[in-house]
Amino acid sequence: MMYRRIIAPILIATNLFISPMAFAQTAPTVTTTLPSAPEKLPGEPDVGAAISPLKKLQIAPFTGVLLSPEATAQLIVQITTFPQVIKIQVDHQAAVDKAQCDFSLAEQKNTLETDKKILQAQVDASNKIIPVLTEQVKKLEDSRPNTTLWFGLGAAAGVVVTVLLTLAIAYAGHAAGL
Repeated sequence: MMYRRIIAPILIATNLFISPMAFAQTAPTVTTTLPSAPEKLPGEPDVGAAISPLKKLQIAPFTGVLLSPEATAQLIVQITTFPQVIKIQVDHQAAVDKAQCDFSLAEQKNTLETDKKILQAQVDASNKIIPVLTEQVKKLEDSRPNTTLWFGLGAAAGVVVTVLLTLAIAYAGHAAGL
């Protein structure tokens, strides 16, 4: 019994302060922004989506954004790998959410198990106290005076006192001549 009172707070403290899981920090996302295209000149024809390779000092056939071959390669890589990047981010977030859910579930299980152990200890203590208290009640009932006997004696004494008073008053009245 004494060991349970000592062990229970130790187990509760270890469950609260020693976490079974750890979470990693999320990596920052890198985004590349492209400059906006300049406005078209008045009267310039709309060429739609067009690619026109240029050489140095050559005049551009339309207003737009000039990309170097390295920038074009980066843009192509970003466009082609975008679905994989999204899948990786979604999978990462799903893993983080699952880890948080698992941690919360484990924490709730620990709390419930601890509460169950504490309540069971209280029930066990109550079950041990019940026979002792029952025995004390029996001893007190056996040692108390018989109420029926005392009631009967009190009633008889009351009747006797009433009769004696009545007789005393009657004799006093006859003696006084009333």
